[in-house]
Amino acid sequence: MFSASSLVPDQIVDCVSTGRLPTTADLDSVAARMCREGAADRSAFSWGELAPTATDRIVALRSAVLALQGSGLR
Repeated sequence: MFSASSLVPDQIVDCVSTGRLPTTADLDSVAARMCREGAADRSAFSWGELAPTATDRIVALRSAVLALQGSGLR
């Protein structure tokens, strides 16, 4: 895996460029970053404090899935 940009997580570049499915770790890492960077007032540690059913966690995970593997629509 290579680092293309500090703006785009390496996992996204790797999954999109190679067509591989994301791992659970990829999903969690990208979702945590989206959650952290999505709100300026959010703590970098807030991801670990969110309940599994928290709306912010669910939205971030769904967004990470779309970013890592696309919508499947062609």
